[in-house]
Amino acid sequence: MSLASGYWYAVQTKPRCEDQVVFWLQHRSRVPLFLPKLESIRRWRRQSVRRVEALFPSYLFVRMAIESDQWNAVRWAPGVKRIVGSGDVPVPVPDEAVELIKARCQDGGVMPWKPQIRPGSQVRIVYGPFAGLVGVLDRQASRAERVCVLLNLLRTAATVEIDIVDLEEISA
Repeated sequence: MSLASGYWYAVQTKPRCEDQVVFWLQHRSRVPLFLPKLESIRRWRRQSVRRVEALFPSYLFVRMAIESDQWNAVRWAPGVKRIVGSGDVPVPVPDEAVELIKARCQDGGVMPWKPQIRPGSQVRIVYGPFAGLVGVLDRQASRAERVCVLLNLLRTAATVEIDIVDLEEISA
């Protein structure tokens, strides 16, 4: 890669200022940047809420050459703490690392949420009327983010449909 096109650098922002820095750099200096985000599902006030958060809180990637005017534009942008490096020397992020993250993202740089619990895993229900019971994750249910769990109730197996965010995997 030539220095004219620049390298990727990690930029540390002030807490929760990633979007502010992105807005500023896109509209003021037109620096190529990448802010990977992660979709997550959380329980809030008895409801499952889908959120999109920064994959690396307080960090984003910027492509620039050190000798360019873009360097100072990034360094002094509102919300920027520093460009990550060793002392005063910035350290480039390998292109392969940024491209790998980009490949896993959908439109807008968002990684989709995927449950990490696999069928056959032993799980504990952590929320709802069955909280505290242990069962086995059986299969995906008809609705998104819902799964069927086999519970041993009154000496018989019963299948219940539960939001996956209401489960925790029990290590064997």
